[in-house]
Amino acid sequence: MSFGLSYDAGSTGDIIPILKYDSRAGRFFRVDRADGVNTPVDVTRSLKMVADLENVEIGWINFATGGAPDFVMTMIGQPLPPRPSPNHKQGVRIMVKLGKECGGDIREISTVAKSALRGLEELHTAYQASRESHAGQLPIVALKDTIGVTSGQGAQKSTNYQPVFEIAGWAGRPTDLIHKPKSRAAAPAKTEAPAPFSSSSAPPTTGSTKVEPPAAAKAPEPQRESAMAGADDDFG
Repeated sequence: MSFGLSYDAGSTGDIIPILKYDSRAGRFFRVDRADGVNTPVDVTRSLKMVADLENVEIGWINFATGGAPDFVMTMIGQPLPPRPSPNHKQGVRIMVKLGKECGGDIREISTVAKSALRGLEELHTAYQASRESHAGQLPIVALKDTIGVTSGQGAQKSTNYQPVFEIAGWAGRPTDLIHKPKSRAAAPAKTEAPAPFSSSSAPPTTGSTKVEPPAAAKAPEPQRESAMAGADDDFG
């Protein structure tokens, strides 16, 4: 099921630590903050998480340099809010609980990167296809691979990396994985705004050429056996 974002071109709630995806390198980082200093910790190889795909937020995000990001979001399945400014880009926000090996705490993924959005969208589609068989549960997600996607020509040519996720299992919602919306009030969506999910498709409550990444930039493929084995133990 599509996020309804074109990939073209709020006041915040409680601060939640982030899980950041570097689309230029194809790597995930747990960003830890202490004494006002952010420290990125590479968790690409060990990444495993329970993803709250039941409560995906879509909308507009402005990652302003030197300032706090500004979010104008709505729940998936609702009309996209009007764009607050030219600096806001279409994005998505998902809360997750990391596996023990890569931190074990609650994080949020928020991104406007096209490659990351496509990977998350494919994950959400897989979730929707299987959720009816796993009522009351959320997917345990592992990073399977990253795929290079080249766009532009000549001096404008660039390669970013799309994450490829797999659902390694299912688990009951962790008690500390509580959805906290991050958005500010916005006027009703304008008629020209792109339409996301239809309301009937909302989750129930409970161009470019793909290429293989160059060896130096490709994210190491996670250990699939470790991602699949003991999944329930890690989050149960």
